[in-house]
Amino acid sequence: MIELECRSCGYKFTSSKTPNICPYCSKQGSVGLRKSAQELLDDTFD
Repeated sequence: MIELECRSCGYKFTSSKTPNICPYCSKQGSVGLRKSAQELLDDTFD
């Protein structure tokens, strides 16, 4: 299972594969891997 997040509405979920459509808001192409806390910190200080 992978942790995913919709970049449009912020919905967080786990799935065995990345869907093309957010299961919550139905926005197409907005789902991607959810960033870890360390990745968010790294992005902030880059």
